[in-house]
Amino acid sequence: MPLDPQEFWLLLPEIFLAAAGMLLLLLSSFGSGLGNRRSAGVALLSLAITVVLVLTVHREVPEARVVLAGLFIIDAFAMFWKLLVLVATALTVLISVRFIEESEVRPGEFYALMLLATTGMLFMASGYSLLSIWISLELMALSSYILAGYFKHELKSNEAALKYFVLGALGSAILLYGISLVYGATGSVQLDEIAAALPTAVGSHSLLLSVGWLMMTVGLFFKVAAVPFHVWTPDVYVGAPTPVTAYLAVASKAASFAILVRILFQGFGALAVDWQIVVAAVAMLTMIWGNIAALTQTNVKRMLAYSSIAQAGYLLMGVLAASEIGLWSLVFYFIAYAFMTAGVFGTVILLERKEYAGESIGDYAGLAQRAPLLAAAMLVFLLALTGIPPTGGFVGKFYLFAAAVEAGWTWVAVVGVLTSAISLYYYFGIVVNMYLKDSDDDSVVPLRAPALVGTITFCAAITLLMGLYPEPFIEFAKSSLLPLP
Repeated sequence: MPLDPQEFWLLLPEIFLAAAGMLLLLLSSFGSGLGNRRSAGVALLSLAITVVLVLTVHREVPEARVVLAGLFIIDAFAMFWKLLVLVATALTVLISVRFIEESEVRPGEFYALMLLATTGMLFMASGYSLLSIWISLELMALSSYILAGYFKHELKSNEAALKYFVLGALGSAILLYGISLVYGATGSVQLDEIAAALPTAVGSHSLLLSVGWLMMTVGLFFKVAAVPFHVWTPDVYVGAPTPVTAYLAVASKAASFAILVRILFQGFGALAVDWQIVVAAVAMLTMIWGNIAALTQTNVKRMLAYSSIAQAGYLLMGVLAASEIGLWSLVFYFIAYAFMTAGVFGTVILLERKEYAGESIGDYAGLAQRAPLLAAAMLVFLLALTGIPPTGGFVGKFYLFAAAVEAGWTWVAVVGVLTSAISLYYYFGIVVNMYLKDSDDDSVVPLRAPALVGTITFCAAITLLMGLYPEPFIEFAKSSLLPLP
């Protein structure tokens, strides 16, 4: 397929956001930079303009279109994940303002790295060649490694960055080696050409192909933090600055799921019977281990890290179903997951006093008396993460379980229901502290961060709205589906 330079304008959202990130990085290198609030404002404005550009490109190209010699594809699926990543990044910027201000670190580079990581995620969502997907993933990963170690004078932050880099590089290497084996078996790295070559490859290069797609899947499981490829997650989530933890839990996971779904459905759809067995086993292990490991945690960020691992297991049920309801239920649940996760980490940030302080479950004792509205918002997020009505988490899990049952994976759905019941114990440990235990500190929690408080309130409202009136979100999810394998 020849390269048409005129098609570069279809990647205008990614090009603009990359330019904005580099410009912000350049401005931050002069003197004291733009300052925290101005840098955050530039980042938010850049994200808003990128959203407009994404919608404009989608309006101009309403049907799926492969561009730039097969490197990228413009379709509704890519548009959805791009918008979700951009919204998640905007929420992260908003919850970062006070945190960065009190941490006394240079803000410009922080927000610039976030924009560059987001650029990689946008490229991932549109990736249609295994090589363009891998390069985009590395752009996201390299920026994320630096963000995880942004508190360079903190031992935990340095440890988080180092572990993330080493294990992330291992996952990327496994993915790249899998790509090379798939290329050897099929003669292509473009997803539609791989799909077309599968019948021949299965007969003549079956072992090479099998090892290749299996290694690729393992590499992708590293990125979504699925068991047993999750070992980097707890330490990275605890050691990274809390806004970065939220960013990794939402935006990075969203982009990784986007490429996992696209590769399995559009590249290896003919092998669905084979990869469904792998996905089923990994989903089951992820739900079980994520929830059981969270039971013993007293650090809120570590508990939420294991919770995020468990949530990846629930989301994998949508992939496992390989059906229309499976796909749109995955999309719907990810919308709910994005808002409830950003909200819960925003609450953690609001209770922190300085960098890593205030992360113990005991710090939530008496919160209902010291900050009743904040406690109510936290209750909404924990109900949603558990999957209790009337929240978007309940509706999303209901449809994910229904999709698994409809596709014949009833035993996986049963594991999902049982592990959701287990999660009730550790989530409601925080609720018990908030409403039933007294605190040694009777001071009122100051709500002097308008952006942070507004973000928490907005996330709580969307989480409830998705539970009470899910139809618009379901229709939006249905409009962004891939062709079934």
